[in-house]
Amino acid sequence: MEIEMRKFGPNSRASMNNKLKQYKLDVEIIQKEMKKAIDVSSNFRNYQSINQNDPERNKLLQIHSSLMNTNDTIVRSTQIAIETEQLGNNVLTELNEQGERLRNANDQVKLTK
Repeated sequence: MEIEMRKFGPNSRASMNNKLKQYKLDVEIIQKEMKKAIDVSSNFRNYQSINQNDPERNKLLQIHSSLMNTNDTIVRSTQIAIETEQLGNNVLTELNEQGERLRNANDQVKLTK
């Protein structure tokens, strides 16, 4: 990029030179961040391999799994309860309608006597 800048005039070159410096700084920052991320990842893998046989960790993982399963069960149970309530409301509405029809029919029978 520096070689290509030489082809342009002084005004353009100054502007391009500033951009080039900024790009180089950006690349350095990204390289530092990448190195930090690689170090963190490496440290995490080391920590994970060291603690894999830790009985407390295994117990916590079992408890976490159990809690997640319990949560899933509660969510399913809640959904079933909601659906059951909706079905019950529908049945009650239908029974009220049928009761009203029966009362109307009974009234009609009384009027025809």
